Amino acid sequence: MSIREKKNKDGSISFYITVFEGYKIDRRGQYVQNRKYKSFKQPKGMGIRKARQIAKEMELEFQNQFQMKQSTGIDKKLSEVWSWYKKYYAPNKLRESTIYSLDSLVQNKILPELGNYRIGDISTSRITIFLNDVAIVRDRKTGKPLHPKQYYKDSYVQTVFSALNRLFEFSISQGWIKENPCNHAIKPSINKSIKKRPLEINQIKDIIKKTNDFSVHNAVIQFQIYTGMRIGETLALNWNDIDFKNKEININKTINFVGKGPIIGPPKTNDSYRILGMSNTVFNILKMVQQEQNERKQFLKEQYINPNIVFSTPLGDYIHRNNINKRLNAVKKGTDYEYITVHFLRHANATLLLMNDVDIKVVSSHLGHNDIQTTANIYADVLKSKEHQIAQLIEFNLEDDQ
Repeated sequence: MSIREKKNKDGSISFYITVFEGYKIDRRGQYVQNRKYKSFKQPKGMGIRKARQIAKEMELEFQNQFQMKQSTGIDKKLSEVWSWYKKYYAPNKLRESTIYSLDSLVQNKILPELGNYRIGDISTSRITIFLNDVAIVRDRKTGKPLHPKQYYKDSYVQTVFSALNRLFEFSISQGWIKENPCNHAIKPSINKSIKKRPLEINQIKDIIKKTNDFSVHNAVIQFQIYTGMRIGETLALNWNDIDFKNKEININKTINFVGKGPIIGPPKTNDSYRILGMSNTVFNILKMVQQEQNERKQFLKEQYINPNIVFSTPLGDYIHRNNINKRLNAVKKGTDYEYITVHFLRHANATLLLMNDVDIKVVSSHLGHNDIQTTANIYADVLKSKEHQIAQLIEFNLEDDQ
């Protein structure tokens, strides 16, 4: 807000009031301030003090009008919010893989339904209706609900909600609206995910037994169990991240496959940068991978794509995580742990550490979690089981003394 005074030829004063009404994206896609103007000329015979008082009152009224417009988001569509977010905010704040997945979600699920709405016109009740509609599985060709009616997992609807909520929180930060209509929206609770049991010791041993014959895919599966690394961290490893002399693994990047090819980027969080000790088993796995790889390099010579990748395809390229999942599918077929994915191997590592009395702080750091609470939330069942064991030990000790 501002008031500028200008003296006219007749000696009167004109007052020019300016308000900055948030921001908008112009025709060129540029982010510009949206300005509104009002003016007031001092009437003949009115004193300057009175004129300034009226100008000040006009400024306050103009400010109230601005706030009303701001609270209704009168000129900003949700599609425009996304365009600005994607162009100016996302490249500076988000990882490339996150931008890709977020863009797919917004373009396919959110904008077709809400993109043409002005953000101030999107009410909490409208979001509730939208979320309940998103939960319904539809025929890809006709767009009609399947018969009998089927629903996506509640966790998927939560992902859509989080993306939408992100856009409204961003709109608030830019001064386009004052309140987030997502805050009190009702999310459907129709198809809850069933919590899957962590792998038991005998199941982990079975996986190791079935992957003992050497192949790169088998090596990755065992490596996951023994290190607890995220699969993206494992598949991004270079040989210069491996210190055989000091038996250490330097985790400093991850790989994601989006679009047509792999994207190497920073780990998930700052705490994901870490150095892991290398057990004798992991040492031997890496040595076998290196030996087999050296033989391929010698045979393929200049045809070998990247000699620095640790776990690579036969031609020396990055392995897609789907190929590791395919190998794991073959391993788990017909077992009582068919429900697991590659990520469960990381959980298996953490479970083994916790069950062997490794302090939760150490486990949290080992896994690259932000804080201990994250670890405690994920492995609550394991910790609870451990508490029961402790209670039993106390009872046994007391009984021995009787």
